[in-house]
Amino acid sequence: MEAFKLIKTGHSELEREIDHFMRSSATAFSIFMVDVGDVEKVFVKSGYAASRKVFSEIEKSLQSICRRQDRLHRIGDNTFCLLFSDVQKSGQVILAAEKLGRVHSQTVDRFDPLLGSMLRIGIVRDRDDADDAASLIHKASVALESARRTEQPYVIFSQTMAIKMADNWNLQEDLAQAIDDGALELYFQPKFEIATRRPCGAEALLRWNSEKHGPVSPGVFVPLATEIGLMQELTRFVFMTGIRNAAEWPDIGHRLGLAVNLEAISLQHAETVDILSNAVSIWGGDNCDLTVEVTESTLVTDCDSNFERLSALRAAGIGVAIDDFGTGYSSLSYFRTIPATEIKIDQSFTSNMLESKRDRHLVEAIIWLAHQFDMTVVAEGVQNSAEIKLLTALKCDVIQGFYFSEALPHDEFCKWLSRYRPKRGEFNILQ
Repeated sequence: MEAFKLIKTGHSELEREIDHFMRSSATAFSIFMVDVGDVEKVFVKSGYAASRKVFSEIEKSLQSICRRQDRLHRIGDNTFCLLFSDVQKSGQVILAAEKLGRVHSQTVDRFDPLLGSMLRIGIVRDRDDADDAASLIHKASVALESARRTEQPYVIFSQTMAIKMADNWNLQEDLAQAIDDGALELYFQPKFEIATRRPCGAEALLRWNSEKHGPVSPGVFVPLATEIGLMQELTRFVFMTGIRNAAEWPDIGHRLGLAVNLEAISLQHAETVDILSNAVSIWGGDNCDLTVEVTESTLVTDCDSNFERLSALRAAGIGVAIDDFGTGYSSLSYFRTIPATEIKIDQSFTSNMLESKRDRHLVEAIIWLAHQFDMTVVAEGVQNSAEIKLLTALKCDVIQGFYFSEALPHDEFCKWLSRYRPKRGEFNILQ
């Protein structure tokens, strides 16, 4: 059967078409809201004529999928809406979505295999009696936004998903306000030097205790900050606050270190080096050294540029630690050039090293390798004295974990430092 080839532009035409389906169709139908991806790259790379050709081919590919009873609308620069008649069951919807993805990939690959344009689809397959055309379009748009945010090829609308999306949007707004108001707080988890058996500093950990949402995990709000374009503001807050707090730590007779996590997206900003250098010059004291912690995945993302910025931080007197070492993209080759001063062994190794010979040998090998390159080794997640004894025997340098203390608010951490007194031959653990 010849495909019904119809391209119309604008929401008003689409609403009229959906109204017609709802009034006249005796069968069910589904709405597919389709984002054809970042094909504007073609315009930048090859010019207007080439970009028009790609869009034309994409339109033709979508038309080829439509049957006579289906409808296709273009409602934005990159957005199309397909109305599929007699397609509503879950299996039918999934097959249609997967076919759309395949056809789109084949179309784009024919023009430029390196374009990497990914189709995102928001789908509405069920409707309530109260739904009108506008509400169905809204639901499909919400599902499409969910697909974009979760980087899934397609998302089928559900009320639960809509509530989650609404909560996410509210959380974004509240996070932006919290950053603006300085409502986030830094906690500090002590770190101990094994050789001297005394505190040698702390890791700064960001916390958000929202009045509306309660405690919000950094695993939730840090990616949100990236989504709403506030990661640099968050980075500036964390480093300025952390270094200012560290300058207020009580003097316990020796220098202390402050370790702060630096997200990959922040490292990729050229201004980050200036933010950190300015924070150190404004708030840095003579009794505290700053170290930034970066993950292995950060090192392999835009490697040359990131290494250059890390080198600039080292030149400014800021240490560099490889966080969660061994869990990501470990490569011995970057040991030759990386400007790192410290390696942090992930808890997944230290927590099993008493029972697992393999994990124990891995910890030993990491410590030995780091020392060959004059790096300090920090073991995370230490939970008992047996782990401390083994790490001491393996010549680990620094340890941190709940065995000593959980992360503490700034005032409590200062009190903790003031009360700490080392005992000969053992760590002094304050309760």
